[in-house]
Amino acid sequence: MLDPDNTRVGEYERVIATAAYRFRSAAEYDDLYQEGMIAVWLCPPDADPQYVSQAVYNRLKNWVRYVKRLRHFQSVSYEVMMDGLHD
Repeated sequence: MLDPDNTRVGEYERVIATAAYRFRSAAEYDDLYQEGMIAVWLCPPDADPQYVSQAVYNRLKNWVRYVKRLRHFQSVSYEVMMDGLHD
C-alpha cells in the first residue's frame, strides 16, 4: 500500500516531469526530477496545487543556479546557496 507522501508525489508527477524537462539543458534531468520530488515532499500536505507547482518550479530554478555555480568553480554547498537566497 502506498503511503501518503508517495501518493502526493504521484499526483504531481506530470508537473515535476514538465518542469524538469524545461530545465534539462542546464542540469541533468534525473537530478532535476529528484529535486522536484523533494519540493513536493517539503510542501504542507494541505497546500494548494498552485503553491506546490510554484514550489517545484522554484526548487528546480535554484538547483540550476547551484549547478551553474559549480560549473564556474565557485565551490559552495547547496545548503549555503539556499540560505543565501532566503536572506
